[in-house]
Amino acid sequence: MKLLFFMFILASSASAQESELLRNAIQDPAQSLRCKELFKEREEKITMKQKLSGLIQRNEVLQRRSPDNKVGLKKRLESNHVKVRNELYLNALQTQALEEKIVRSGCPGLNL
Repeated sequence: MKLLFFMFILASSASAQESELLRNAIQDPAQSLRCKELFKEREEKITMKQKLSGLIQRNEVLQRRSPDNKVGLKKRLESNHVKVRNELYLNALQTQALEEKIVRSGCPGLNL
């Protein structure tokens, strides 16, 4: 009798654990869609960061290769360099804020 009672208790606790695991495994669809949107936006920001870095490198090469007597060209390249650097800095701040928002939202799977 005691063995049967003990088996019943074990079976009920196992089913309770399984139901809780199942509940934890199923995510709210709205949250997962929101997480996907945030991750997509983060990926776009990272892609933009890479493009801006490439533009900065190209600009630096152009500045080195431009002749010294082309003063107007050098000034435009320097101005462009400053603008792209500022854009890269702004992009980095936005990416960091977005990553913090992802963490606060509780989205799983963020690799920094």
